Amino acid sequence: MAVNLRVLALTVTTAETEKTYRFDCPATVITGPIGTGKSSLLMLFKHALGGAAMLTPAVRDHVLSVQAEVVAGTERLVLRRTIGGETANTVDLLDPHSLTLERTLPLRSTDNGGTTLSDHLLDALGFPRVQIAARREGAARPQNLTFNDLYAYVYLQAREIDRQVVGHLDSWFEPKRKELFRLMFALTDSVLLELKATASRLTDRLKARSAEHDNVGQFLAASDPRSDDELRAELVQLRDTLGRAESALASLRTELEEQTAADTALREELQAAIHAARQAEEEVSASADLVEARRAVVAQVQLDLSRLARSATAIDQLSPFEFVVCPRCMQSLTTRAVQDGHCVVCLQPDPVEADVNPAAIEETRTVLQQQLEDAQHVEQSDEAHLQSSRQQSQQLNFTVTSLRRQLDAQTRDAVAPRFDAIADASTRVAGLKASIDAITQLRESWARVRAIEKDIRDIKAERRQVNKDIKEKAEQLKASQTLLGDLSTEFGRLLTSWHLPWIQTAVIDRDSYLPVVDGQPFESLQASGGGIVTSVNLAYSLTLLAFGLDHADVLVPSLLVIDSPRKAFGNNDSDRQRAAEIYSRFRTLADAYGDRLQLIIADNDPPPITSDSFGKVEFDYENPMVPGVDHPGPEHVTRIEYQAES
Repeated sequence: MAVNLRVLALTVTTAETEKTYRFDCPATVITGPIGTGKSSLLMLFKHALGGAAMLTPAVRDHVLSVQAEVVAGTERLVLRRTIGGETANTVDLLDPHSLTLERTLPLRSTDNGGTTLSDHLLDALGFPRVQIAARREGAARPQNLTFNDLYAYVYLQAREIDRQVVGHLDSWFEPKRKELFRLMFALTDSVLLELKATASRLTDRLKARSAEHDNVGQFLAASDPRSDDELRAELVQLRDTLGRAESALASLRTELEEQTAADTALREELQAAIHAARQAEEEVSASADLVEARRAVVAQVQLDLSRLARSATAIDQLSPFEFVVCPRCMQSLTTRAVQDGHCVVCLQPDPVEADVNPAAIEETRTVLQQQLEDAQHVEQSDEAHLQSSRQQSQQLNFTVTSLRRQLDAQTRDAVAPRFDAIADASTRVAGLKASIDAITQLRESWARVRAIEKDIRDIKAERRQVNKDIKEKAEQLKASQTLLGDLSTEFGRLLTSWHLPWIQTAVIDRDSYLPVVDGQPFESLQASGGGIVTSVNLAYSLTLLAFGLDHADVLVPSLLVIDSPRKAFGNNDSDRQRAAEIYSRFRTLADAYGDRLQLIIADNDPPPITSDSFGKVEFDYENPMVPGVDHPGPEHVTRIEYQAES
């Protein structure tokens, strides 16, 4: 039975006012001149249900929000979504009676994994929420089938109605279109889809592991031609050789330790001699400094004695003379005014008698002479100590030199050869360890190859089992293929009943699930004219709708929204006849199924036939779809198919 989806009303809110459009009849025809908002109203259905809709400037500039009252399954929902801003990425779910906010649902999945609007709608419809194993750039990229994907089977847009069937020309959507068809007609189910996704993931894993196996194998072939068995045998031999080399090295080190113990006493004696020699050198340096200080004292006393002798001589020689001329420049001093008691030459006060007393001068000379003798005695004593220290330092340095020669001779004859042998043995041990490490790394690569080979075998075995399960599950669903045959028959019967020119046979392909007319795919009909292509597309969607209503196992939505079914028709008699046949089919479905289905049709002209099952929504330039906004007139019309999706 078709999944129950119905639009009861749509409320458009602007800054000035709001208007509600109701859809209470099985079929509702929206009419009006071009640019009055027919297609925009249908796009607002899609927008309210969470889809990416093409909105005209009038809608984007003036409409604040849109509110849709829908029935999904047995649940009555009121959905409100703003037109622009950040809140346009969410839809408010309102209480159907009080219109209070119950919860806000995001349009896309978030990191916290909460329920999206698509999840809520699919659950309400009872339509399975599954993933398909779509592939991008050669790798599996599981994708969710969403309500918006299912809505492609509901909404025939004006710009697509004479170009493609359910978006089949959009390569990104093609895998989803097919899986949705299979789900609707029980040609697949969630178990089979999960098995296919698992098979796709296993294929990717197998490719990755096979590539890794090839890379490691190429590395091994390029780096070392030896096989794993050859490497294993060589590793055993190297480890045995390493054991013998390490034993020899340990023996050499033991001998060296024994010889080193014999040299310990001599080394200790040498260290003590070096220490004593260093102290003796320090003593010599200190004594030399002291002798220099003593010599300075003696020189100073000798200088004082010399100065005293010169002063006494000058006094004795010059005191009897009275200078009448300057002894320096020979100028006369007789006319010079000199105070009494002052020298006529230097003008200083004459010395008192005590200062020139010969006895005092002699006493001073005696004291200085005694100081000189004492200083010379101390100087001689310090020089003697310096000489003694130098002799002791020379003896200690000789002892150090002798001990060093003795130790060098002993080391050269006994220790040095062992050091050379130890160095050679250590080098050999290090080389063996490096060889063992290199072979170990190669063997680890071989172990990785074996692990990858085992993983490849396991993946292949698992994939064989999954493919077997897929075949078994597909066999269980094979009975549904009869539904596809019946669907194809119904499609051909409807399309041929419209008496389209040049069309003899029409079926639905069992692989692509698309219309095939006279053995040709849908794309080849473009040359026959847009009216014929549109008729084929309409017949396809109407057949799916009726088939879902007649078969309990078919999950086709019970809502069909059609924009401009007469878009490519002309005004001649045959075109008018064809339009009448299409609307006759609308009426037949509406009369036969009543409220079990809903048709919403946007068309420029009123229906060519009448029916009590047809409701009406009429627009004109005085009363366009956007309430409270004056229409600028037909000369400013912008067709919605040229607008961008929001």
